[in-house]
Amino acid sequence: MRNIKPSYFVKRIFSALLTLWIALTINFFLPRMMGGNPADFIASQTALGSPEYAELLKQQFGLDQSLFHQYISYFAQLFQGNMGISYSIFQVPVSRIISQAIPWTLLIVLTSTLISFAIAWVLGMFAALKKGSAFDTLIVGGSFYVQSMPYFFVAMLLLIWFGFELKWFPMSHAMPTGLRGDIAWYTMVGYIAKHAFLPVLSLIVVGLAGRMVMMRSNILQIFSEDYITLAQAKGLRRSTILRKYALRNAMLPSFTGLMLSLGSAVGGAIATEMIYSYPGIGLTIMNAVLSQDYPLIMGCFSIIAVSIVTANFLADLIYPFIDPRVSLS
Repeated sequence: MRNIKPSYFVKRIFSALLTLWIALTINFFLPRMMGGNPADFIASQTALGSPEYAELLKQQFGLDQSLFHQYISYFAQLFQGNMGISYSIFQVPVSRIISQAIPWTLLIVLTSTLISFAIAWVLGMFAALKKGSAFDTLIVGGSFYVQSMPYFFVAMLLLIWFGFELKWFPMSHAMPTGLRGDIAWYTMVGYIAKHAFLPVLSLIVVGLAGRMVMMRSNILQIFSEDYITLAQAKGLRRSTILRKYALRNAMLPSFTGLMLSLGSAVGGAIATEMIYSYPGIGLTIMNAVLSQDYPLIMGCFSIIAVSIVTANFLADLIYPFIDPRVSLS
């Protein structure tokens, strides 16, 4: 592989596996540090807090075993691809619940991430080229203003304005309720896009500001380099310098951020999904935490940990292909 030595490849695999093991171990202990007990919680909801029923649930869930035995059983099941059975939706496998939630999360988070990075790169580039202009001042000032707003506040404003006041878009869920099974596929796509518009827009607005300022700063830093000064002294046009020399180098630092954003996309946006009642993985995690559903919590965070570690690993391997100066050894 280009500029990647086998020894580095082996070290990165070992580092990724070690990181994943640490993340999964923390994932096992965190739910158990919340306090309370799932069996007692379910018993209080369904059997008036009966101690006998709670004890039966503990035995059924395996919570009567030692913590070490639960830890070993947890990893043994993970290696077999088994995430267990949900406590709150009993007899439904965790993998089935996650597989139903992830497509909705990927739809809004991946779409918003890619659009946000694309817009940020374009606006950041023009702001850098017009440094000190009214456009640059507007972009930088607007970015800091948006970044100062709470994440959930942006989503609530869009929901109230476009959903409640103007009634242009649905205020909740991913699809209308009571749909017939024989509707055309393009009608279904239209419904899904209309319901996803406000969650996607809120995520774009929130993520755009920081990425735009970063791109602007990167380009300004590149234009202060000696090789750019030499290109300007040779009489090359500013657009040529930007296209051939500055833009590619300025995008390199953003590449790692893009890869990590794509990796964390599986985790969804809990605040956004809660506000819009969007049935993604973020809302699933929140409901699992509220119901003390250990297997569902651990299953969701396991998927997130694997996706982030994998994205980070792939970013390391891809980087030498987009920047020949980098050699991984």
